[in-house]
Amino acid sequence: MYEMGKLTTMPAGLIYASVSVHAVKEEASKKQLVKPEQLPIYTAPPLQSKYVEEQPGHLQMGFASIRTATGCYIGWCKMSSPPPPPMDTVQFGKDAYVYLKNPPRDFLPKMGVITVSGLAGLVSARKGSKFTKITYPLGLATLGATVCYPVQSIIIAK
Repeated sequence: MYEMGKLTTMPAGLIYASVSVHAVKEEASKKQLVKPEQLPIYTAPPLQSKYVEEQPGHLQMGFASIRTATGCYIGWCKMSSPPPPPMDTVQFGKDAYVYLKNPPRDFLPKMGVITVSGLAGLVSARKGSKFTKITYPLGLATLGATVCYPVQSIIIAK
């Protein structure tokens, strides 16, 4: 019963406190009323104003130099033909199902090697930093994929 009384008197006390503070603020604001014409944003600008172009700062100059230096490399990356449309997700799922339903002869042992090497990376990085926890599994899984698929890894490396 005592707990219930504390819970109900606390909000009621806060309501009275806020009303009294609000009343004090109203009285103070009535004394300091300002007409809109007295505000500085409503005054007319001076007639003698002129446009001055802003000089670029150090940061803007740094970005401009990077943009001009990398311009030729960005031009190389532009494609001459539009990229192919993205594969439909449903079609990708169907193709993956058909491929996994009837895998090639060496597919499962190779996936086993890649999975075990990734898990070895997870185990070896369990007490390391965040960077170690990311790089060890990815690095060992990549190493396993390189061992299992050497031709494709050489093509990717070139």
